[in-house]
Amino acid sequence: DGAPPTMVGAIDANDMVGGLRGPTMAKIMSGQAIEQMPGMIKKQMETVNDGFYLVDSPAALASSYFIKPEFAFKAMDKLRTVQLASLKNKDFQWNLPGEFRFINVTDSAILQPVPAGVWFNAQPISFPDFAKNVQDWRKEFFNVDEYYREELGAKPHMGKLYGFGVEESGEVAPFQDSYLCTIYSDAQKKDFDGYRKTQDPEGLFATGMGIRLLQPCKP
Repeated sequence: DGAPPTMVGAIDANDMVGGLRGPTMAKIMSGQAIEQMPGMIKKQMETVNDGFYLVDSPAALASSYFIKPEFAFKAMDKLRTVQLASLKNKDFQWNLPGEFRFINVTDSAILQPVPAGVWFNAQPISFPDFAKNVQDWRKEFFNVDEYYREELGAKPHMGKLYGFGVEESGEVAPFQDSYLCTIYSDAQKKDFDGYRKTQDPEGLFATGMGIRLLQPCKP
């Protein structure tokens, strides 16, 4: 999210988190995240007159999905199920409470993953340092990501983690091309790419993951 790291004295908070890994601490941290929220918002309001302005943050993982409201319970029940199951996993435990909100989406952009209307938004989040290695947390996020996309028809928040899959090496990774190409319709891709070419005719900015979202799916 670009925020400076949270420091405890001279120690990065994430270094401390990694040293406390375990199911008991995961439950404590999830509870504290909720209990400390009113105080954090109050402090931010007094400091910058904005209760949701981030001034520092531990490194955290976050996915976020737009889901039809009628699937709200299924979405959160899935997240609850995997979080509870992880308490028996010696290599990774979910350690932050999932977030949800209802969002009124307007038709204000060519490239938006969902049409205008009211959507349920579910957001699985966790500190990465509670994982023994990067594959452990990726497998857990993949579990939720796959269910949300394939069973609930969810679409991702484009600034978060999504599109997990298994690569040829056998490792799990986000942002798989086989999924990225499906997020926008062919009409959306055509409209945006036509405008993009008028503003960037030489393709100077046609790079990175953004351009991958515009590619046709391979047969």
